[in-house]
Amino acid sequence: MAAGSLLEAGLARVLYYPTLLYTLFRGKMPGRAHRDWYHRIDSTVLLGALPLRSMTRRLVQDENVRGVITMNEEYETRFLCNSSKVYHWTPEEAIRAITKIRSHVYIRPGQLEVLKEFHKVTAAEAAKNEIHRTSLT
Repeated sequence: MAAGSLLEAGLARVLYYPTLLYTLFRGKMPGRAHRDWYHRIDSTVLLGALPLRSMTRRLVQDENVRGVITMNEEYETRFLCNSSKVYHWTPEEAIRAITKIRSHVYIRPGQLEVLKEFHKVTAAEAAKNEIHRTSLT
């Protein structure tokens, strides 16, 4: 089973940039082939693909974007996206920050448990990577 997971992860990395190029190409096409990069959901939310660096100024000035929440893998954001701030919040701290901005957001107990598990796994992985990185220097 582990070999299958590794194969999937490797395949996702190999296919990421070609599919990104395809998506960019579709965004430039006229007519029925055109695909918008994002859509306005309401006065405060845009839903779409991860904004590339070249889109940042337009999104901030024209769309009033003040933050981006992404569920992308690190390798997908490393080279093409702005990543100026990284918050090392616990799930509870993140929820408090979000609800200060959007008081109507409600996180159900089951969602909180998923967030806690994700945080535990990613924090452990980050710590392991930091230990490995410092032992190499």
